[in-house]
Amino acid sequence: MKKILIIGNSGAGKSWLSEQLSRKLQLQEVNLDSIVWEPGGYNRKRSSEAIENEIASLRTQHSWVIEGVFAALAEQLIPSADTLLFLDLEWSVCESSLRERGSESSKQLDEELAEKNFSELLQWASKYSERESKSSWQFHQQLFNDFHGKKIRFATRSQVNAFVAETTC
Repeated sequence: MKKILIIGNSGAGKSWLSEQLSRKLQLQEVNLDSIVWEPGGYNRKRSSEAIENEIASLRTQHSWVIEGVFAALAEQLIPSADTLLFLDLEWSVCESSLRERGSESSKQLDEELAEKNFSELLQWASKYSERESKSSWQFHQQLFNDFHGKKIRFATRSQVNAFVAETTC
């Protein structure tokens, strides 16, 4: 596992898993949010050109662990990945994680806007299985089904934890 791509709904635990694997396997960790959004919050997207340049650069790198819900970007990285991990957890688990994490308003420039964005995130994430965009369960499922490298679907936190415990350099 040198190029690991992690997909799933918001709150599924993608960032946590990415952090664990990055540390254990000594891989660069990349969150697709950092590619899509300008620093300081989730209310200003980066330019399409900046996003495309970052994705192109990642495709050429020797190793990484990349996570995110943005499957349109993940789709561009699939040909470079050797491992695909799909966190396919129930909405109730994701919602609980999102609420535990909270709005992360302290990390954003505008705390009031952060609270509004968090409310919108909860609403958006709750529609994961109903959406028809590339950030939907259906599209993540398609990416998973079509992937030809090593792939694992996780349905529970205990499966994810066991995988992390078993993973070695």
